[in-house]
Amino acid sequence: MKAAYGGLSAFVKAASGIVLEEGKEYLVESRLAPVARQFGAPDVPRLVEKLEATRDPALSRAIVEALTTNETYFFRDRAPFDLFIRNILPEVMKARADERVIRIWCAACATGQEPYSLAMLLDEASRQLTGWRVELLATDISTAALEAARAAS
Repeated sequence: MKAAYGGLSAFVKAASGIVLEEGKEYLVESRLAPVARQFGAPDVPRLVEKLEATRDPALSRAIVEALTTNETYFFRDRAPFDLFIRNILPEVMKARADERVIRIWCAACATGQEPYSLAMLLDEASRQLTGWRVELLATDISTAALEAARAAS
């Protein structure tokens, strides 16, 4: 696994921005073992060889999917939400007073609990947002997580 780890790390970083740190080989091995079986490789090093030889888009996607964390909770780490309502929203409203449009991008949203939490806060602030258009875009690299978010499950 050690020999394959360098190439795999470079691929995953280029494909997703995920950095596989040294010492995480055990985690990578456990997450990719099912992918290896799915793609007919006897083990993870052979899976990496297959990836390097074929650059199969389905295999590439499966590897990235297996290595995403997808951790999300409603009002996870309350401090940023409080900061948003107390400080950021008033500043953005001041800066955007002429357009009366606020666009928020929630990157790496997994299945969407943080964007939903933000939407709930914005709904609570709806009186001060009267006459404003608020757009909330939530994205994630994991198609499985996004499918769960779309299904609201």
